[in-house]
Amino acid sequence: MSEPIKKEKLNYDFIDSLRFIAIITIVIEHTYMWPEPKFFKDVYEQSIQLFAMQVFKFGTIMFYILAGFLIGDKIHTTTSLQYLKRRFDGTFKPWLFWLIIFLILIYANLFVVYVKGSWSPMFEEPLWGLGQQLYDIVVKTSFWFILNFLGSISILLIFRKHLYSYKVGIFLGLCSLFYSVNLYHEWIYSTHTTAILGFVFYLWLGVILHKYFKEFNTWVKKRSVYTLGFAAVVALIISCWESYYLINAGVKADPYNTLKFTNIVYSLVCFVFLYRLGNPQWIKKLNPRSSTYGIHLIHYIIIVQVLPTIFNPLGITSVGKSSFELVILQYVRFFMAYFASYFIVYLINKSNKIKWIVGQ
Repeated sequence: MSEPIKKEKLNYDFIDSLRFIAIITIVIEHTYMWPEPKFFKDVYEQSIQLFAMQVFKFGTIMFYILAGFLIGDKIHTTTSLQYLKRRFDGTFKPWLFWLIIFLILIYANLFVVYVKGSWSPMFEEPLWGLGQQLYDIVVKTSFWFILNFLGSISILLIFRKHLYSYKVGIFLGLCSLFYSVNLYHEWIYSTHTTAILGFVFYLWLGVILHKYFKEFNTWVKKRSVYTLGFAAVVALIISCWESYYLINAGVKADPYNTLKFTNIVYSLVCFVFLYRLGNPQWIKKLNPRSSTYGIHLIHYIIIVQVLPTIFNPLGITSVGKSSFELVILQYVRFFMAYFASYFIVYLINKSNKIKWIVGQ
């Protein structure tokens, strides 16, 4: 009697390590305080601002690639509806919970202002005010990611029967590149938070990565860390240059848009480079699998609702600050927001009854 064939177990620890790095880049990005006017004109000041905004701009695309990899891992063991239900339970419900918390805090702050005599459309025109707040949260804050993410998964699952077809990849890649070109022409609203079809390609890329993971792993291990690091530096410089060009060309679009073509290249190079670096053991000890999504949900609320109550009374604002001072302030705000988020998630995960609110 022949023995059953044992499937080789591959090491997917890199998923947790890269997600851990990705969430750090996103929190850092969100803690930057824009000066007034928004972009510095002095070349020295502008160079610091360009570097500060661009160097960690690879996290979002990295998240989509990793999510696609996990889809590729589950695609043959579950139906589309089962997979979407799991995503709904583990992703959408926690998102909805913290969106409600965010709204409650916003209303509480506005109510205090309203009681003191200031006019607020939130109370004078409640339905319009609620709709405006929901729009702002979903489109203009980090909460945009989850609806886009779930929509992207749904679109990808529509192509399930043809998931490994290069034609699907070309189509989705062209959809993403459309948003890169749109930055220069503004045919449609250009912010990456409204790019409905802009990120599906990177989910698909993750699925393909899973299928050819052994080949990818073999190829990457043959590459020098220094060569990949140099490639990342070159890609960063080119991406900074495109942002510089967009700023000085006077286009309306965000010059640091995630779907800017050079940022796409930079993100992909960073993904390969960070994968090649390996999985630090200290990251494992922080249990990123159970904390990353919770940090994503909570950090923006802390940045918007908590940090101003600390910095504003101290008179610490972006007014009159140099680019270097703003970067220092950015990292102070990052450490406060990140560790507060991590600590809250850590405490929530201690209780089996409520840990669903930070997902996984």
